[in-house]
Amino acid sequence: MSESNRFAFIGKVFAKKQVDSTEAEEYEQDLIESVEDFSETITREVMIPRIDIATITAESNLDSAMTMFLYSGYSRLPVTGKNTDDIVGILYLKDVAKILHESPKLMFEKTAEDLARSAIFVPESKPLKDLLQDMQKSSTHIAIVIDEYGGVAGLVTMEDVIEELVGDIADEYDKEVPDVEKLAVDLYRVNARFSLFELGELLEIELEDDDVDSVGGWLTKSLGAIPKLGDQIVINSLELTADRVEGRAKRLVTVLVRVLAEKEPEELSTDE
Repeated sequence: MSESNRFAFIGKVFAKKQVDSTEAEEYEQDLIESVEDFSETITREVMIPRIDIATITAESNLDSAMTMFLYSGYSRLPVTGKNTDDIVGILYLKDVAKILHESPKLMFEKTAEDLARSAIFVPESKPLKDLLQDMQKSSTHIAIVIDEYGGVAGLVTMEDVIEELVGDIADEYDKEVPDVEKLAVDLYRVNARFSLFELGELLEIELEDDDVDSVGGWLTKSLGAIPKLGDQIVINSLELTADRVEGRAKRLVTVLVRVLAEKEPEELSTDE
């Protein structure tokens, strides 16, 4: 991407932001800095790791593929042959949906491989600016990332690349996460950004930390590491569990907070 094209792109994004002049200047500066970092970033840094890729086997019928699409929430799935390193193509939700609409019987007769489109492979060392150009030229939104030994290292999407430049992109299907959702008498699902102080007020206990302000930050600090799905810790009579993570960086979205029953103090017995 040429320097002029990069700043033209910034202008288009910036034009869509309805912000005041002070915020505009800060946002524009952030984007310019992002462009500088973007030119030095390689594909490996933004790809979805192999272990987190949702795939569909080549022999799976289209009905099974549709179930996988609905379960995973993705609109494109790599189709695997013998193993994950054997990618035979990419299956698109819109292609399966077309078959479902026009010829429902074929959903059980055709396989994922029958409908798969050709996959594009890129080395993990490829600069993002070159990857973006290639994706634009080929009109593709997904590529399989290959490591130095020829194995599948992960995959990268157009959204991953753009988000590296302009930040997280939310669409109309992204659900707004409520601050607090009561699941049971003693169990709450809490937005990771929810104020620790406000959680204390809600539970009528004193919750304070000099270093963090949010529930997610409190869990992260207590764990001493970035929370992974299912990570759990007990602190201040509360059981905190990493409930939902998302995105390339596995950002913590919600935390389950269970109020633990305090043990009754044991009565001291004395010998008569």
